[in-house]
Amino acid sequence: MAVNKKDPRSAGRIKRLKPRQRKKQRVGEFQELGFEVDLVFNTPMDGEPYDDFIDALYEFLDSHNLMGGGFGGKMPLLETGGYVTRDGRGSATEEDVAALVEWLRARPDVRDAKAGHLVDAWHGYEPSVAM
Repeated sequence: MAVNKKDPRSAGRIKRLKPRQRKKQRVGEFQELGFEVDLVFNTPMDGEPYDDFIDALYEFLDSHNLMGGGFGGKMPLLETGGYVTRDGRGSATEEDVAALVEWLRARPDVRDAKAGHLVDAWHGYEPSVAM
């Protein structure tokens, strides 16, 4: 991915910032990473079964110190997706990606789950999951 002069992650700009500024802007050594997740259900989900799935998903994320957003759409849902990152400061890891995909694939109501690679959670987000 090409980095242009206006990009907050550009090396020249980061060099000029003090550590406090880099931390506040989440660049350089303070960059935070997250990942996109797409999943397909076995049957269209709506109402209470979907609510139960979302509750279980957010319990899993919370137990791994992660947070997620998205995971919705027009009901009934056959597929959905969202974005996951570390709860608080810090980055999601490859282990977090693998654990979430494994948990999703083990659920009887999920046919398939895929996760994208780790990307900057604050600057330059681009959808990356290849279904």
